[in-house]
Amino acid sequence: AEYAVTQPVYDVAALDRFLDAIHERGINIPIVAGIWPMVSLRNAEFMKHEVPGVVVPDEVVERMARAQERGAEAAAAEGVALAREAVTKIRDRVAGLQVSAPFGRVELALQVVETLRG
Repeated sequence: AEYAVTQPVYDVAALDRFLDAIHERGINIPIVAGIWPMVSLRNAEFMKHEVPGVVVPDEVVERMARAQERGAEAAAAEGVALAREAVTKIRDRVAGLQVSAPFGRVELALQVVETLRG
């Protein structure tokens, strides 16, 4: 492989363990981290329970649940906040980011990409 793209990253510690493991094995290819801002509690629970290889910590689901109580837009905003936090933590460890527009909501992906300006 010339590079690898991860599943969406919600657990930075899991990504760190993966990156450490591949480097320990002498695998030095660029890693592009997947970023998918969640839009709802339902989306978070689906990612956690139904998407193989995606690690969604309970804390992330709880944050999405609290946001969902305030409505759909609050949940989407929390999903963007979580994605931005992940980007800030991992950007120096990966070669790039692959930011998805969840369910065609390009504005959410753009909000995440704006994190890279700072």
